Amino acid sequence: MAKQAPRKSAKKVATKATTPRTAPRAPREVTKAELIDLLNDDLTKEYSALIQYVQHASVITGPQYDAISAELTVHSNEEHQHAITLSDQIDFLGGVPVVDVADIHISPDSKVMLEQDLDGELDAIARYRERIAQAEMLQEYGLRRALEDILVIEEEHARDLQSALDL
Repeated sequence: MAKQAPRKSAKKVATKATTPRTAPRAPREVTKAELIDLLNDDLTKEYSALIQYVQHASVITGPQYDAISAELTVHSNEEHQHAITLSDQIDFLGGVPVVDVADIHISPDSKVMLEQDLDGELDAIARYRERIAQAEMLQEYGLRRALEDILVIEEEHARDLQSALDL
């Protein structure tokens, strides 16, 4: 069962979502086993993103959010595909894909929902950039390519959300 994170205030989330990220840091070198663990952590976050998008698409209200509501359902389906891709890659590397779900963020406020989704996408972008570099270091080129494909979609999600939030 997924744990729900405490609700964030709109001000805190808005600040976090609109603050530019610092320069990327050099990726931490990892072993293959550590990479599998990190990918499993990423998998838990894909599961939570999928669920969060389903919930947000269903309950978001306001005429200004009609277009993004349908897009959130598309995002959910894409997060599902990311979870499948990660599961396959974890298995290929000799690991066992987890079934745990990371924290899910909900809110009664439509704008806050989108800010929560954007925070998740920005986190995913940073994590996948690091994972791509780690896969490269371990000469896992198929994994690197799969992660690059996921990253492109995550960046598209972030752009969609930023547009909906007028950022």
